[in-house]
Amino acid sequence: MQKLTLLCLFPLFAFAGNLPELLSLAEANKHVEASRYELEAAKEKEYATKSGYLPSLSFGANQTYNQEESMLYPEKSRTGSAIVSFTIYDGGKREALFDQQQALVKSATFSLASVQNNTSLNVIYYYYNYISTLASKEATLQKMEQLEAERYRLEKFLSVGSATADELQKIISTIEQTKVDLLTLDNTLNNISNTLEYMTGKEVRVEPGSTIAFQESKVNDATRFDILALEQSVQSAKAEAEAAKSPHLPTIKIEDTYSRFKYDYANPAWETDADHQNTVQLSMQWKIFDFGSTSASYQAAQKMYLSKNSDLAYEKDKARASFKSAQNSYTTALAKIEAAKARLSASEMTYELVKKKFQQGIVNNVTYLDALSDKFNARSQLQTALNEVEYQKAVLLYEMGKEIKGAIQ
Repeated sequence: MQKLTLLCLFPLFAFAGNLPELLSLAEANKHVEASRYELEAAKEKEYATKSGYLPSLSFGANQTYNQEESMLYPEKSRTGSAIVSFTIYDGGKREALFDQQQALVKSATFSLASVQNNTSLNVIYYYYNYISTLASKEATLQKMEQLEAERYRLEKFLSVGSATADELQKIISTIEQTKVDLLTLDNTLNNISNTLEYMTGKEVRVEPGSTIAFQESKVNDATRFDILALEQSVQSAKAEAEAAKSPHLPTIKIEDTYSRFKYDYANPAWETDADHQNTVQLSMQWKIFDFGSTSASYQAAQKMYLSKNSDLAYEKDKARASFKSAQNSYTTALAKIEAAKARLSASEMTYELVKKKFQQGIVNNVTYLDALSDKFNARSQLQTALNEVEYQKAVLLYEMGKEIKGAIQ
């Protein structure tokens, strides 16, 4: 009967999945995929920025017709050129942009890790919530079996006048309420399954048995992935401010232009044998006045940097408080296990004693039903406490900036 009950508790879905498999599926969902694209975009932007400062090669060609010919302006001319250009110095903007793009890549890398870890934490929450609800359902089914057996016994006694109708009705009423409790638990299980379905992108089946490896150790400076991402975002803003003040300094460029040309003169006296030229040009441009535009741009970028830096400090304080709360919750969860074990042991002993007294007519059915409920509630509470400890392990790993998926067993 128990095997049949357990089979009924697991609906048949398209994909079987224990916790590691659920996490693998969740890491392929669209939310995580979006973060991967953001990282790839940041890398492409970094490459584009660095490539933009390498020497560039360009080609050009033109054909000209002049209505009035002179020595300087032939009737017709054709010119082709190749230009190699390189920026030697641009007021430090190049180095600042390189630093900015590098920080953005690091920020996107940490953001992806944060999204993956946060997704893992959410999946773990629903996984153990499902297991706890499943344990509650199993305990409720076992309670139902006991109630049905007691109902059958009271019906026999009532038929021979050894029990009263109100005693039987009380049992029947409790059975009906237990049926409602089972429906509520089924609804909770379905809701969790639906949530896991959109998180993983698949219809899944939750399989109990997964645990989380965690070794307690003193951690004074735990840094989450999202905080690391914010730190790099601050560095990016700082580099952007440095780039914003570069127009105050000169820009120096060098160009090498090689040209080939053909001049067609109507007047043969102006013909020339020259058909090519190579020109090297070193240029400098320095903006000395712009009505404060550069200064205003720098001040805006600097204030944005200060804003992000202040936000980072706030988030760090918030993360430290969250880490301390996670440590306290883990300690409390461990204590709940011991309390649940003690309650289960006491409730089982009490139930057996009350059951004998009830069958002998010493106590009424209210006392018996209370003892029965307390027994199965204690079983469910113990399983919930065990699952809560596993979840709190995951929370601690998240707060410490550790990869949760790698700790699943």
